[in-house]
Amino acid sequence: MLRGGARGGVCYNPPVILDVHHVGIAVRSLEAAYALYRDALGLPLVKEGAVPARGVRAALLAAGRSYLEVLEPVTTNSPFAKHIAERGEGLHHLALWSDDVDGDVERLRDLGAPLTDHEPRDGFTGRLAYLAPLACDGALLEVVQPFGPAQDRPEAGGVRLGRSGVKRIDHVVLRVPDVGAACGRFQSYFGVPTKRTMERGTHQFAFLRPGDVVIEVIGPREGGEPDSGRIAGLALEVTDIDGLTASLKAKGYPIGEPHPALQGGRIVSVHHSGACGVPLAFIDFS
Repeated sequence: MLRGGARGGVCYNPPVILDVHHVGIAVRSLEAAYALYRDALGLPLVKEGAVPARGVRAALLAAGRSYLEVLEPVTTNSPFAKHIAERGEGLHHLALWSDDVDGDVERLRDLGAPLTDHEPRDGFTGRLAYLAPLACDGALLEVVQPFGPAQDRPEAGGVRLGRSGVKRIDHVVLRVPDVGAACGRFQSYFGVPTKRTMERGTHQFAFLRPGDVVIEVIGPREGGEPDSGRIAGLALEVTDIDGLTASLKAKGYPIGEPHPALQGGRIVSVHHSGACGVPLAFIDFS
């Protein structure tokens, strides 16, 4: 798909990414992940199945208009088994929503972006391609075009609330060694501009919004370690933070107390040990 054009003789490149499609989570046990994300939080299970080519059992759970993809390796040579062995279970990749993955990957190749998949392939969530870790200083990005709305987004016109009041993915945190460089690549590779930046203490923050979900990029003001980037946090918007906190405490999850959030509203975090390795937060703007 050819995107871009000219206005008043000036060339422009509009965003080629529609939104965050999903956040990939590598887990040791799909059942343990279901206990929290499906049962305690009430996120609807959209799809489940085996992916022999990747050596995993996989599940897709809806969080508003985006998804959590939960992946349990079942073979020792699975790339997700390697990830767990090296980094522990938890956040694995950030998948960006495309409506023309073949055209987008061709554009990435033309730009010289480092790619793991130089041609898109069929995967569990759609037709997809991984960028190489080098593309975002170690954080793993994927571009995916869903197979079709009937399979992937049956209620695209609305927001699906989990039984616990989870509305959507509010933001995903990328921790990188160089915030400016990472934001420049998002602009160059995907046409996603930086909406806002700030500094706090020794760290820089940048906020990008390709669609409904915010990508929060965090890094040191100077002296970042090369290739140390990772997907570092996940925040879900909820409608009743006090009720959710009490419910999770009653179920034995290691959750703190709600407190004011930088973004406004109130936020509370679950320790990663109780969320299959995911630094998980809930934010309530009401």
